[in-house]
Amino acid sequence: MSKIGLIIKREYLSRVSKKSFLLMTILGPILMVGFMAGAMLLGKQEDKNLKILVHDDTYLVSKSFTDSEKYHLVVFDTTGTKNLDDAKAYFKTAEDVDLLLYLPETIVEMSNGAGFLYFKEAPSTKTRMYLSSMVNESIEKLKLKELNISMDTYKRLKNRVELKAIDYKSGKESNVKVKAFVGMAFGISIFMFIFMYGTLVMKGVIEEKSSRIVEVIVSSVKPFELMMGKIIGIMFVGLTQFAVWIILSSILGSIAMGMIDAEVYDAANQSPEAIEGMTEMQASIIETLLSINWVLLIGLFFFYFIGGYLLYGALMAAVGAAVDNETDSQQFIVPLTAPLMFAYVIVLLSIDNPNSPAIVWCSQIPFTSPVVMLVRAAMGAEGLWWQIITSMLLLILTFIGTTWLAGKIYRTGILMHGKKITWAELWKWVKY
Repeated sequence: MSKIGLIIKREYLSRVSKKSFLLMTILGPILMVGFMAGAMLLGKQEDKNLKILVHDDTYLVSKSFTDSEKYHLVVFDTTGTKNLDDAKAYFKTAEDVDLLLYLPETIVEMSNGAGFLYFKEAPSTKTRMYLSSMVNESIEKLKLKELNISMDTYKRLKNRVELKAIDYKSGKESNVKVKAFVGMAFGISIFMFIFMYGTLVMKGVIEEKSSRIVEVIVSSVKPFELMMGKIIGIMFVGLTQFAVWIILSSILGSIAMGMIDAEVYDAANQSPEAIEGMTEMQASIIETLLSINWVLLIGLFFFYFIGGYLLYGALMAAVGAAVDNETDSQQFIVPLTAPLMFAYVIVLLSIDNPNSPAIVWCSQIPFTSPVVMLVRAAMGAEGLWWQIITSMLLLILTFIGTTWLAGKIYRTGILMHGKKITWAELWKWVKY
């Protein structure tokens, strides 16, 4: 076995056998699935029946209010003898009342009036949306009656047009944002792993340099072989951990979904038209997910994960060799990781404008393409194949170049101690 192979084996076995690695590899999926399941359970627990006190200054808006299975509404005053302060006083002492809905007189007179919802415990967004819809519907009925317009006439006048994105080649509807979200999830995963394991490379080099172990190691291997062995060894550690996380998360996620009856929508508070609309939306999302080229996306994920990690891992190893402690590394880490952070921001912005010039260019630049290209690949943009090829070639060439530069810095810095290194000093090492 070559010297690089021995170093790779040493790095891999020494790290995967650590208790911290085993603990995080197992606990990671458990915590992630546990948090998701816990959030779903808490959401269901908060979805309780509510008693709502209504104080209506107009005595007209609340007339058409009706109870539902979840919301029980009680009108506080229908005679006009009590004011808002009386309603607040009653609400404060009534233990069985959860919310106070106040409807001022201006809510009908003004085109953009506002109601007020007083609470003891903050209501959910779903509750606020339901009550707001109910108030708006009641005000609409009042204004239609005032203008002598029937509800049937109003429904014919009130028309909403939905624009569906159709792929002109396949003739099928394509939900671009869903695809962008999928690509964003892949891109952010790569960002996290590159940053996490690249930093691990730097810390490993600093530890060996500080303990002077590296002085013994370089007596039998070349510094470049040591650097590459460490980078590749930690890469295999990352791939192992990532594979275990995917498998465990899939298993635990399936078990959790089977145990939890997750009701995303409350059918008792939805109209048949809304339920039908949700069913069509869910079917559209599933069809969109199935239209994604998953083989290409997963293949690109592993390529850009490996390529991006090797690129940044070599630079991190060079930084680790140049400094004596992690504190001194900050002046170098921030400029090196700035493109990666910029790519993260670009990916977040890509949901609203996934075909912008910034997205296209960042998918080609090697320092940002490992994160950004996954978004465009998930969307299947026109003319993407040649852009993928050029992006991959540029990433490979840039990795070779940065590895050569990092090797020169590593060779000089790995045995140097007690000197504060600057960017000018690093440039001198490159020219040696």
